[in-house]
Amino acid sequence: MTVNEMKKIKIRDNLYQYFFIEEDGESPNSIFVCINEENKKALLIDTAYAEFSQKVKKDLAENDIEPEILILSHYHPDHTAGCTVFSGCPIYAGPYYENNYENCKVWRPDLTFVRPTHFIKDGDSLTFGSFHLKFIYAPGHSKCMLMTLINDDVLHAGDLLMFDAEDKPTLPYVSTGGSFKEHIDSLECLKRMDYNSMVVPHGHILNDKEKIKENIDDRVYYLKRVLSSNGTLPLTDCLRNDLPGYANPEFHDTNLIQLMAE
Repeated sequence: MTVNEMKKIKIRDNLYQYFFIEEDGESPNSIFVCINEENKKALLIDTAYAEFSQKVKKDLAENDIEPEILILSHYHPDHTAGCTVFSGCPIYAGPYYENNYENCKVWRPDLTFVRPTHFIKDGDSLTFGSFHLKFIYAPGHSKCMLMTLINDDVLHAGDLLMFDAEDKPTLPYVSTGGSFKEHIDSLECLKRMDYNSMVVPHGHILNDKEKIKENIDDRVYYLKRVLSSNGTLPLTDCLRNDLPGYANPEFHDTNLIQLMAE
């Protein structure tokens, strides 16, 4: 994996997004870091790929901060492969990670993956310094996906919403083991939640609640059209907007394969 320049973006006091562009020049990926100023420790949400994590670890070390806890939004290679960089750190993930852990070894046999050491259930919470994290089970994109609400303020929405490097909305992706219906349910849950800002691993911070609602409704429209037609409609008939307005239209073919497996 070729790593382009890293951007360190301050989201809130002691909460940062480390933003990367992957080697295709279009796909962003991020690692989010909560810093406990009292003991100079860090909690990371997702680890992306090892090359990305190495850069984050180096930046933390230069600021005398030691990684202490890893939280995985879901067990896909672009969120978990960097765990190898943080040897000895406890790894928290959802209890349904197992199938994706095995899939990761097939999808990316060139990478090494580490099993979680702790499991998070829907409604669990964790306090880390001045941060209170609440976890919400949100399957659909992946069976094991979790959202994280930070201080009732910033919501890490995982891959329920994704964008490209230019903030163009990415077509929803129902991965192996995912579910159209669960994805719709999780998006509807997301729309009802109370928070001030949303962060996503693939994209920039979202602060406009109306824009967020539009993005959620747009994804729900697509997923419902595909589901209700049993995948018989062409992609353009499943979209509320023109096709050029979406990134990763190739996800549609993969989604249809998953729909057949449901």
